[in-house]
Amino acid sequence: MLMMVGALLGSTVRAEVDPNFYIYLCFGQSNMEGQGAIEDCDLSPDARFQMMSTLDCGNRKMGEWYRAVPPLARCSTNLCPADYFGRTMAANLGEGKRVGVVVVAIGGIAIDLFDPDGWEANVASMTEKWQIGAVNAYGGNPLGRLIECARKAQASGVIKGILLHQGETDAYSNVWLQKVKKVYEHMLSELNLKAEDVPLIAGEVGHADQQGKCASANNTIDRLPTFVPMAHVVSSVGCTLMSDNVHFNSAGQRKLGRRYAKEALSVLGIAADIDEDEVPQVDVNEPVDMTTRFSSCWNSAESVTMDDAGTLVYNATAWGGLACWLGEADWSCYDKIVIEFAEPTTVETQILALSAGSNITHAAAAGVRKLELSFEDLDVTRLSQVALQTTSPGTIRISKIFLTRRM
Repeated sequence: MLMMVGALLGSTVRAEVDPNFYIYLCFGQSNMEGQGAIEDCDLSPDARFQMMSTLDCGNRKMGEWYRAVPPLARCSTNLCPADYFGRTMAANLGEGKRVGVVVVAIGGIAIDLFDPDGWEANVASMTEKWQIGAVNAYGGNPLGRLIECARKAQASGVIKGILLHQGETDAYSNVWLQKVKKVYEHMLSELNLKAEDVPLIAGEVGHADQQGKCASANNTIDRLPTFVPMAHVVSSVGCTLMSDNVHFNSAGQRKLGRRYAKEALSVLGIAADIDEDEVPQVDVNEPVDMTTRFSSCWNSAESVTMDDAGTLVYNATAWGGLACWLGEADWSCYDKIVIEFAEPTTVETQILALSAGSNITHAAAAGVRKLELSFEDLDVTRLSQVALQTTSPGTIRISKIFLTRRM
């Protein structure tokens, strides 16, 4: 009887694994975590494209699947190659198939952070607080977190590939190639995967044709298949960069992500006709809902959650911030940003927008149900972030945050 029950339980577990759910592990540094501004055209991915959250982040919980609305790495990140990789895969795999991504990435890191033997020394050598904070968000061990979440993902679907975008920091010699090979083989071993079933797909960094500051790293990245037989390299030619000449802007991220997908589809024997420069259509008459984008708090003493009614509950400190990180967003097509509160505020609040090094603010006394910042006569072509702040500690309940377009 016990053997029969065990067999039944085993068959139940196996039935939960969907062979038509194709999962891809994504890791790297700043471009993989996402730097391109998330625009309103990016906010409605196909429901068949999902992301597993690799940490507790806003209303997302580590190890759970969600519709892949960006950001995919952490709440403070932006558009990354995995966004349009997943959308393009879902559009070309055929009916009944789904795509999932598991993303762990941190800006400015070397491949050593993912070295199974060297990650601890790499973390110990870090001095930048923001970088240490990002590592801690992944439980102090980004490699371990990626593998932990990958194992959870294997209970839902089948891992079909590993996507890498890293190298701006250190891809300038054969040492990088050897380390990437080691990391890739370690992942395969830990997850009981075979290289012939799970290719490594790596993307070039910003190309010389875009005056990429790290373009010489591509000379090394392009040789990856000579060290890893199942590796494929995705070209970054024509993928546009932000003003820092390192990070891909929104258009560049979309194009690069689609090229990752084209390569992954080719591995699966699918020749797809993909428009690399397509910009998804949006309804310009509707306000752009930004509520879920405000998911990162400036201070560790603050928190934000979302209740069952979809209300953001922001537990604020004085002059902290509930932030929406943007990268380099051009909001010149919008008229204003509006925050509607679920109940009158009990403390003074303000909206703070950081644009090309300058601060734009609008404040309101306590007791309001709405706060808005007009963009009239303001330069909002290079917004890095927008935040809600309070002058003293308090709990703020937010029903909706949205943008309206210029008429």
